[in-house]
Amino acid sequence: MKKYIFLFLIFFLSEKIFSQNIEYGNNQKVGKTLHLKDADIYYEIYGKGKPLFLLHGNSGSIDAFKLEIPELAKHFMVVAMDTRAQGKSTDTSLEPLTYRKFAEDVKALADTLKLRKINILGWSDGGNTGIEFAIKYPKNLKKLITSGANVFPDGVGKQEVENMKRDAARMKAENKPEREIRLLQLMIDEPQITKEQLNNIKAKVLVLAGDRDLIERAHTEYIAKEIPKSKLKIFKDTSHGVPIEKADELNQDVIQFIQK
Repeated sequence: MKKYIFLFLIFFLSEKIFSQNIEYGNNQKVGKTLHLKDADIYYEIYGKGKPLFLLHGNSGSIDAFKLEIPELAKHFMVVAMDTRAQGKSTDTSLEPLTYRKFAEDVKALADTLKLRKINILGWSDGGNTGIEFAIKYPKNLKKLITSGANVFPDGVGKQEVENMKRDAARMKAENKPEREIRLLQLMIDEPQITKEQLNNIKAKVLVLAGDRDLIERAHTEYIAKEIPKSKLKIFKDTSHGVPIEKADELNQDVIQFIQK
């Protein structure tokens, strides 16, 4: 499932990542926290220029983009944030986690920073959040890049959803942390984005995935087909971990797409 593959990819390239001087996601010099009614949202800002929000995957954090931030910050104002209930961000709400709620948090941070219109790069669950943002806040989004996103749970395949349901039941029986269970349940229940909602997206969108992505190829192609005038790119010999496996290529794609 996305959560476990995401964590494995981060661990697999840890030596390369930690060789950098800046500890992205734990940089006390620039790290700040936005205090909301039911959450504290941790974020870091690098660079100047057009605002580009980086949204990580399920159970991840800012450091998922350690290979992107140094390059992207040369061209943009990079706003990297820990999604609520993940990384350094907290969540005290009692409701189920939703990508729409995550999108509302992005908007709250953008408003706090006085950014009227933003760009978003979202990986995995971060891509789902980006799509929800495009739907709910069309006037506040200029361009969106998604990598390994899905618009309904079966985008990962029905069998994978069943596997996640079994994992959730086991975790509850073993009294695993509620936070972990809620994040897994999120992927079981969401997203539930309709064809009509995709058809009405106004922002320019670049849809990315690996040719060996966890997200089914047909699902990625469906997203690109239903979002008007979107662009599609499938990375060769790549899994769900495009931002790690093809970081340099992704950086150039993002820079070119936003600067056009």
